[in-house]
Order: sequence, then C-alpha cells, then structure tokens
Amino acid sequence: MAFQLEVAVLVDKPVYEPGEPAQLLVAARSDASTELSLEVTSYKGVVAELSIALREGEVATKALEVEVPRIPGNYEFSVRYEGKLLDSVQFIVAPFCEVPVDRYLAFVYHHHQAPNYLPDGTYYYLWAFLHTWSDELAPYGKGAYHYHALILEKHRDYKCTYNLSPSLIAQWDSAIRYGVRYKGGFVPPSSSEVELVKEALSIYTNAARRGQIDVLTSMYAHSIAGYLIDYMGMEDVVREELEYGAEVTRKILGVEPLGVWTPEMAFTMKLVEIYADLGFKYTVLDAKCHLKNSKGEVGDELEPYLVRGSKGELVVFFRNTELSNYMSFKNSFETPFMAWKKAYEFTYLIARRLVQGGVLTIALDGENWMIFSKNPPLTAVFYEKLVEYVEKLQRSNYLKTATLRELVSKLHARRVLTWVPTTSWLCRFSKWNGEKAEHAEYWARARRVYEKIKAYEASRGMDERSKRARWAFWHAIDSDYWWAEFWEPTLISLWLEQAEKALEQK
Repeated sequence: MAFQLEVAVLVDKPVYEPGEPAQLLVAARSDASTELSLEVTSYKGVVAELSIALREGEVATKALEVEVPRIPGNYEFSVRYEGKLLDSVQFIVAPFCEVPVDRYLAFVYHHHQAPNYLPDGTYYYLWAFLHTWSDELAPYGKGAYHYHALILEKHRDYKCTYNLSPSLIAQWDSAIRYGVRYKGGFVPPSSSEVELVKEALSIYTNAARRGQIDVLTSMYAHSIAGYLIDYMGMEDVVREELEYGAEVTRKILGVEPLGVWTPEMAFTMKLVEIYADLGFKYTVLDAKCHLKNSKGEVGDELEPYLVRGSKGELVVFFRNTELSNYMSFKNSFETPFMAWKKAYEFTYLIARRLVQGGVLTIALDGENWMIFSKNPPLTAVFYEKLVEYVEKLQRSNYLKTATLRELVSKLHARRVLTWVPTTSWLCRFSKWNGEKAEHAEYWARARRVYEKIKAYEASRGMDERSKRARWAFWHAIDSDYWWAEFWEPTLISLWLEQAEKALEQK
C-alpha cells in the first residue's frame, strides 16, 4: 500500500434479533486520491464487495444492508483491502423479544463546581459559567453544562440522573439574579451569556418535573465527607452542609430530592444514619473501591443493595468502574468519525454487560470528561451518538434507560450489606491529603479553625458569628481546592481566615 489509509466500519446498533437486517456503514480516508475495492466479511465469508472513490484527505462513506446471523451469539463484520484486515465491528444476536429480561441502564452525571467566589461576592474562577456559555464544544454546542441540557431537550425518551451540585446551581441562580462580577469585569444578568445559563437551568428544571431526569442533592460545597467524619471528626459539618445543600436544591429547582450524591464517593458507614435522618433514600458508590471490599451479601454491581447501619438504612447503586472510567478517561478522539465509532463500541460494551439482565449504573463527572479531553468538541459528537445508540436499543425493547428515583420505586434491593469501607472513588484519600507536601500542614490548620468554632459555640452557643464562621469553613474544605493537581492554598487560607475573623467580629 503506497498511501496512508484509514477505514472504519459500523452497524446501526449493537444488538439484533436473529436474521434481522443491519445497516452497515464503511468510512474511509486516504492521503491520496484513489479508488478502493473493499471486502466486507462475516462468519460466512465475503458478504459484499464495495468500491469507494477517495479524494485526498476527505472521508468517504458507503452504506449497505446486510443480514445478521440467525443463531444467537456474538459476531462481527470485518473490512479488508487486498486481503488485509482494516477494521471490524462487533455486535450481538439475541432473541430478546421472545424471552423478556429486565435490563436497566442508569447514567448518573455529577455536575459540580466549587463555590468559586470570594467573601465579597466577586468571582475568583468563572468555571460555573464558562462551562455553560463558552464555545468550548463549538461547532457542536456551547459549554458542557449547556450541551447536556440540549441533549435532554432533543432526546426526550432518554432518561438519566444528575447531581446538580448546590454550589453550582447557587452560582447560576446568582448570575441570573445579579450578574457575574469578577476582577476586571462584570457580566450583567441581561447579557446573552447569562441567558444561556438561564436556559440551561430551565431545561434541567423542566426535565426533572416531567420525570426525564432525577436530581440528586449533595453537600453545599464539594467536600470529602467520609474523610471529614472518620479522620477529622467533623460529622456536624457534613450534616449541616447536607441540610443546606438540600434546601438549595429545593429552592432553586423546585424538587424534593430523595437521592444524594456523595462527593468524590467519599463514603463512611456513619453517612447511612445522616442520610436516613435527612430523608435521603439512595446514593451511588463504586464497585471496585466499595462493593468489592464490603461485608454482607456481596454479588455483582448489576443490582441495588440495601446498606444497613447501626441506625438507618440506605439503598446504594454501585457504578460499573470500568465502563464509568471508559467514558471518563478514554475520550480523546481525533476525528468526528472516530468519536462516532467509539460511541458505538461503548454502547456495545453496555449491551454485552446487560445480556443477562439487571441494572447497569454508569456514574461520572458530567463536565470533566468533556472539558479535559484533548479534543473537547468531539466529546459532543460521542455523547449524542451514544444517546442515539442507546435510544435504538430502547426502542428495540432490549433495555430501558431509567432514573435512580424510578429504580428505587420499581426494584427492591435483595441483598444486604452490613459494612462498606471508608474510602473514595480512587480507593484512597491521598489525592486530598498526601500527594502535596503542604497537605498535612493545611489540614492541621483546618482542624485548629474547626476547634475554635466548636470552642466558641461551647461557651456562647451557635449564633450569627459562628454561623458565618461555619459558612466560611465549608468553602475552605471544598475538595476541589485540595485535589493535588489543582491545589489552591490561596483560597483555602482566605476562607480559613474568614472563618476566624467571623468569630471575632462584633
């Protein structure tokens, strides 16, 4: 082959009934203009011969209808050029209409931003807004938060769950009411930028009201609850932040949250009682870091579990670690067609995991998998194609997308866990305490400030001063500021100082 050639092959969905026709698509690109003669092969040998005329650097496509095998199993179509394998696509043949099996797919997206404003209300970082109104996904969309909302509007049969973190939606609500003031500028509430924030918030709110999405609440700031409780003795901080976060969710979105997101999946069994006391029924943890090391009736992650503590109980959905990480981290695509191809492959993996039925939970950050890609706009292509493939499987009655709220009402947890380890989605806490040399010093400082607040309240009770101090303290311990790669000692110090000042003010 004297020229560089790229070829990809796709089918229109990952699962077929025996003998059902499939729509097959072949795409090719070359660094030279040429005429290709390609062979499409299956387990029966050559299925079709294709001729594709290529122009230098351009993608050419060819579509054809092929029949899938009549015997259930896993199969593939391959494309060859002069006998050399160029690409293949896997698919499943299953008589799923004859033998109905309950298969549920639960996507859970964690939209979060730290409270990135200063004590005077000016913004230190604009991420809550830039990931909404910017052109980071152009030409396919605006910011990641806005794009997620547009997908919900466009694909009304697609159901999923969102944690719209209270500190994120509080910043959106503030922008809509008062605009965004930052060092060197001001974006008024009447601006086209803020209008995009308003539009995104409205879409999420309406989607929640019609039951297309479930909204999980969480602590107001993005703090590692399990670590704060078990290692820092700050159970009261976690409880009050959860109460406040739930009130923000109710006020801004107009929904009563039944589920709760555990930031960084930083769990401890002591959260079971706190969640139960506050009326929360379910959360999401990690299969590898949590379920695998739990005690009780441990099975696989394809079902909800009842976690029973000394006081209270909680339904837990354990996310499939590998598939969640696939979407989180394997998202740097070179071309739109590659993004499309990967969306198909991901949907195929989903379908294969659900062959025997169950609940497959895929949970990840809603924005970071897009914005941290080497090519963010192509994650928009990937996401819409993924939703389209999932919708096809849903229309075929192979699976159903569902919110966690729906699943809790439909399914009863059959297995009981008596203990789930204190850890995070990373199976450790060193990312927030250990990887930076200064971590220990700042956690010691945070503990001293916390002890000052407790000492003040022991002598004077909880008053306006201590409430202001606690508010500032929440901001200082937001986990995003402690994450090793985004270490923010300036903001931590600022808010710890603010907490101390609050106790001294008259």
